[in-house]
Amino acid sequence: MSAKELHRFIDEVVRSHELATGLKGLATHEQIIAYGQSQGFDFTASDWSDLYDQDFLSQERAVQESVRQADPCHWSWAFRQLSCWRAMLMEGAGDGRS
Repeated sequence: MSAKELHRFIDEVVRSHELATGLKGLATHEQIIAYGQSQGFDFTASDWSDLYDQDFLSQERAVQESVRQADPCHWSWAFRQLSCWRAMLMEGAGDGRS
């Protein structure tokens, strides 16, 4: 059930500008998990880790390196953590390293 809730959270971030805006200040995976939970989505840190790892490992090496090098202080850091959220970034969003 909680993995289903995680998928619902991820999908709702894509659909809801308000929910997505809440990601801008997040700089750790723990903060993303806490944010999702605070918004009423019932998933675990293990659910997040499993999904993140699966998504990360499915990416090309260049994308993986870009995710690793993204600056946690940059507003786009959280969006760069999952491929479906990276797709939300508009051209000109920078590379997350500044």
